[in-house]
Amino acid sequence: QTPASGMLAVADRVLEQLTPPAVWHPTREFNLCSPQELLALIQHAGESMREEHTLVRIRAPVKIFGDIHGQLGDLLDFFSLYGSPDHHGGDIFCIHYLFLGDYVDRGAYSLEVLALLYALRLKYPSKVTLL
Repeated sequence: QTPASGMLAVADRVLEQLTPPAVWHPTREFNLCSPQELLALIQHAGESMREEHTLVRIRAPVKIFGDIHGQLGDLLDFFSLYGSPDHHGGDIFCIHYLFLGDYVDRGAYSLEVLALLYALRLKYPSKVTLL
């Protein structure tokens, strides 16, 4: 198993826990993956993003998300109400997802938000843009 395929397996595990039909239940401890896997997920996603141009062109249709601030429940509510970026009946293959930043800080689930966004980026690099 190559490091890239190992990271895709971690990304799949995170996405299975957080995208429909999964139902996320808040916990006091981060348990989506190990701390080492989370660091590797962030590193691999960061490498992928560093390869992009600084000016990103995105074609419509696009869903734009900003100021998540660690509010995982709110983000999952948006996915539930307006469609989610998953391949089990979601709209990831026909809509681009753009996340504008401010992913962490105020909410209690900043690590979960990072894990979800970086997993999406690794799984769907041509459909998910993180600024």
